[in-house]
Amino acid sequence: MASFFGEVVFPVSRAFWDDEEESEPTGQPIYQPEFFVRWLKEKPTRINKLIVIEGEILIDFSKESLGKNSKEVCFVEDDKQKKACTIYQINDEVYLCIVSEHFDVKFSSKLVDKMTDILSSVENTICITYRHISQFKNKNIPAVPSFLRMLVTESGNNVCKLKEPFLEQPNIVYGVTAGVLSYAEFMELPAVLYVLYIDSFALDSASAEPLIKLFVALNCTLHDVSFAGKDFFNKGNLYM
Repeated sequence: MASFFGEVVFPVSRAFWDDEEESEPTGQPIYQPEFFVRWLKEKPTRINKLIVIEGEILIDFSKESLGKNSKEVCFVEDDKQKKACTIYQINDEVYLCIVSEHFDVKFSSKLVDKMTDILSSVENTICITYRHISQFKNKNIPAVPSFLRMLVTESGNNVCKLKEPFLEQPNIVYGVTAGVLSYAEFMELPAVLYVLYIDSFALDSASAEPLIKLFVALNCTLHDVSFAGKDFFNKGNLYM
């Protein structure tokens, strides 16, 4: 049985998000982008592990610690040639997918639908996103700078050895990572999603600890990371 509940795919209709649309003329067409997958090398027949990162404060940290010096092998762009996500090859077994910080999450389901040919060839999918701790709905909030919650598909219990508490109701997950997890569940693929809840809007040496723990559990080679001067890291350097 899957650990998540209800529908986690982000709504497609802009009506859920834009109040000003109520004043728009009835029947006015809404822009719906088309997405295109571009491989820069031959597409692998199988991918052992795909790590999907979504969330602005996670991007640079993940690229530096996991994907440093890795090669871009694929990207998905829209019909305006704006990249929605980029895939890097970490090694022969691991690929890293970074969702653009500028991607409009209203179109998450369309992006995931375009990526299904890639996702169907993945043996183990790990999704990572984040939320501010103020969005965590629970009477008992851990008194720590950051913490993880997880959701897994029915066949995803062995994707990662790091076991965190399941995300409690009525918390929700949305965006590309939620769409990927839903697709994996529908197709009976092994997948897990981790949500990092953080008490600030910037990673520091304390709030980054759960991510480091997770990356270690994924058996990935971690690179030394120095984030001085980076917008998301405001308390000096972090070395692993």
